[in-house]
Amino acid sequence: MSKPVEKLVQGSHQEIDMPAEAGADKPPPREKRMTKRLVSLDAYRGMIMICLISVGFGLSAFEGHPYLGFLSTQVEHVRWQGMVFWDLIQPAFMFMVGMAMPFAYTKRRSLGLSQRKIFYHVIQRAVVLIVIANVIGTIHRGEPGIGFINVLNQIAIGYFLAFLVINRSYLAQGLTAAGILLLYSIAWMLYPGNGPGGPWEMSVQNLGGDFDLWLLGRNYGGFYVGLNAIPSTVTILLGMMIGRVVGSTQSPKRILQILALAGISGIAVGLVLSPVIPIIKRIWTASFTLYSAGFVILGLLLVYWAVEVKKWTRWTYVPVVVGMNSIFAYIIFQLARGSVEDAVMAFIRPLVEALGPWGSVLHSLLSLAIIWYVLRFFYKHRIFLKV
Repeated sequence: MSKPVEKLVQGSHQEIDMPAEAGADKPPPREKRMTKRLVSLDAYRGMIMICLISVGFGLSAFEGHPYLGFLSTQVEHVRWQGMVFWDLIQPAFMFMVGMAMPFAYTKRRSLGLSQRKIFYHVIQRAVVLIVIANVIGTIHRGEPGIGFINVLNQIAIGYFLAFLVINRSYLAQGLTAAGILLLYSIAWMLYPGNGPGGPWEMSVQNLGGDFDLWLLGRNYGGFYVGLNAIPSTVTILLGMMIGRVVGSTQSPKRILQILALAGISGIAVGLVLSPVIPIIKRIWTASFTLYSAGFVILGLLLVYWAVEVKKWTRWTYVPVVVGMNSIFAYIIFQLARGSVEDAVMAFIRPLVEALGPWGSVLHSLLSLAIIWYVLRFFYKHRIFLKV
């Protein structure tokens, strides 16, 4: 087996060496069995990335279709309030980063690494993630620049903050998550610079918009804000807590019960909060954090049940190939997807045009297949990109 590349991060890979909480000196509780690799986690992560890489499988082409038009609305972000399937991709990606953390932390501790050395790795990897994100952003803009709304930036910040409580109890981690959402919501609502439409108006006249102007001298497009990294840390924290549950010695039946309860509770609490704090992804409100996490957990429940309980594993090869190299898959998506699509279109344009919306689906699937085969090459040679 070839040695994995060590200079790129795979923050969502469950066997990646992950740093620990600063100042903590004890390994995770002994009742946690975090060393066994779970195929369901790699498969679920791969499914999430496949949805992203495929750009929604080309279903946006069905806009206005008399029967399938509803599919197009599910693969485009909502304009402001509310949530559709496409709004779940980033929370799911970040949630799986959190799920990987207790597995990898236990592995690092079992290798005898000191807490100081592990914590230094946290800082190093967070910095590398931010650098990668801004290199991608610079390439897209065509000129140097710094930004913090790319998912890798948000993973870096949330990854670092979540590690500060990785070795704490469920209660402490839950209170930390609740405290972050509460303080963020209060600060957002009471900020004196809010526009005339109030704190939840689709605008940059709010705490996030003014913070970006102060930090960068500009606002992001689409009313996104860099402060998203604070509440999205809770998404990673929730993933970390669920990762501890899934990796514990509890029976699969009990794990499924906990996942069901957590998923339903997240959706319910998000809906209860929504009249006061609307579900808005672009500023990552508390209601969106919990509502989206609930759906992500229920999706995990289905995959865990199918793979770990029913032992239906034959289908998992395709998503596992992607899931075990998820950060590399994301980088390919960001930097090479357009070129792959152009190359594919050069060969099948007449067929795509003849098939109408189904031609877009075909184009998307063929482009996805090419990227998948690149990832399969890395998978077969046991090359998994890490920081």
